[in-house]
Amino acid sequence: MIGRFALQKAMFLLALLAAGCSAAVQPQPPADPAGQATAQAPGKIEKAVEQDPALRITTAEVMHLVALGPELGHFFLVDARPEVKYQEGHVPHAVSIPKPLLSQNLDKLPKDETIIFYCGGLHCALSPESAEIARQNGFSNLKVWYEGMPGWTEAGNYAVTELPYVEKLVTQGSDKPFLLVDSRPAVKYNKAFIPGAVSIPKAEFDLKKGLLPTDKDLPVIFYCGGYKCELSHESAKLALELGYKNVSVFAAGEPAWQEAGLPLWGDEPSGAVTKAAPKEEGALPEAIAAAEFKQLLQKGKIQVIDVRAPKEFGEGHIPGSINIYDEDFIFKTREAVAQLATDKRVVLVCSTGARSASAYYAILGESDYPNKKRLQYLDCVVDYLPDGSFVAD
Repeated sequence: MIGRFALQKAMFLLALLAAGCSAAVQPQPPADPAGQATAQAPGKIEKAVEQDPALRITTAEVMHLVALGPELGHFFLVDARPEVKYQEGHVPHAVSIPKPLLSQNLDKLPKDETIIFYCGGLHCALSPESAEIARQNGFSNLKVWYEGMPGWTEAGNYAVTELPYVEKLVTQGSDKPFLLVDSRPAVKYNKAFIPGAVSIPKAEFDLKKGLLPTDKDLPVIFYCGGYKCELSHESAKLALELGYKNVSVFAAGEPAWQEAGLPLWGDEPSGAVTKAAPKEEGALPEAIAAAEFKQLLQKGKIQVIDVRAPKEFGEGHIPGSINIYDEDFIFKTREAVAQLATDKRVVLVCSTGARSASAYYAILGESDYPNKKRLQYLDCVVDYLPDGSFVAD
């Protein structure tokens, strides 16, 4: 009797031990070189590409270079993914050269700058394969950013999206919800905007951020007045600070949409006639042409108010101009208006005419400025050079 009980107990313990051993030897996904699991889905394990320490560049290093820009950072950033993925969202300053097309586009690669290849992350072989093609063709200053696009977004950065992708979202719709945001002043939005876009002017971001989706994982795309306009980039950064994770900037903006002949909504496309804020009898037109502006500037007959951000102003501005941030005309109206001349013509300038128009209407509607008759803004694209010269089109 005792022997039978002892035998049963031994068999029970052996069964438990076998079960424990079985659980202990379940296969685990191997760690990739960055210490991340390579399993992408249950039952599927992807192997991370092998990394060459001599070629590797980190996300932090790429972020530093992008912040400097290609001219100061001396780099050439190549997106080796298919062009459709590039159009959906890429790193600022990156150019699209898909790996299968690299051999036919080697002439686009610079000889005197660091060439950095990236693609879809640690399991994507397109970037190291592109670097190998470049090496075999005589290029030696090469780097591979293995973390790539996933590393960029996971580090809290926004992407840049292109016209074909935005056009597809707007005209064909999407299975997943998204929000398109116009960061320009409301006066520009009201005239013409991309269908479906909501108006959240950068200057009023804190007041209107409630229009952003409650789900912070949804894609949010900001745009403004084109490549010279920083409002969309600044708004994207504010959205990231609020915790939004899928943020991008349509940098080409409304001008590219219009040039492509795509439909616009707003007063101008609809043919509606809107009444401007009433002006005093004999007042100048609200906008001044570039040619007239240059003539008056040369004769010293105008006061120029540059409403760009202080950083932009410091990088290049018209000699003699005064920097008053456009948002100050909205939130610090009295102090800002006090700096405007009352005895001569005053012209507000920025980079695209958007911020200067916003400041113009703020002065007309929110202040008792006595010189409104001779107040105007320059409504065109302006390039400011460090030597004080500028190009206005």
